[in-house]
Amino acid sequence: MDSEIAQDWPAISVRQPWAELLIGGRKSIEIRSWAPEYRGRLWLHAGLKSNLDVERRFGLHDLYRGGFIGSIQLLAIVPVTQDRWIQWLDKHLDSGEYRGGLVAWMVGSPRRFRTPVSGKGQLNLFCPSGEIVQQLRRSDAELTSGEYDAVS
Repeated sequence: MDSEIAQDWPAISVRQPWAELLIGGRKSIEIRSWAPEYRGRLWLHAGLKSNLDVERRFGLHDLYRGGFIGSIQLLAIVPVTQDRWIQWLDKHLDSGEYRGGLVAWMVGSPRRFRTPVSGKGQLNLFCPSGEIVQQLRRSDAELTSGEYDAVS
């Protein structure tokens, strides 16, 4: 398990299907307009909303929403330039136009829970409630103890 204590990990809420693409390892860059100081493991929360057009684009449907689906490692945050936007298209998967002022959250080591943990998301990085954290820690322990092979 990572050196951080799991209960101290912050969470990030991501709209579907982006959350699914992150936890499945198909997306390794999350585009954001803000950059926290934190680096390390994050609980990944799948938001209540989904972009159905993007789901169809990636052949996804009936995605879980409204809870935690696993965790990802936030490795680095890098400013996005127009050249990087194009070079990293296969990593951020955003087919939209380049916009200035964005940053790329470089993520890796996704760990999908066997069963999602229901809970509310929030804007920015947030700390889940103590009760939710206990459920998240149990779900993560199942993965890190080798009882479950991560889905990639």
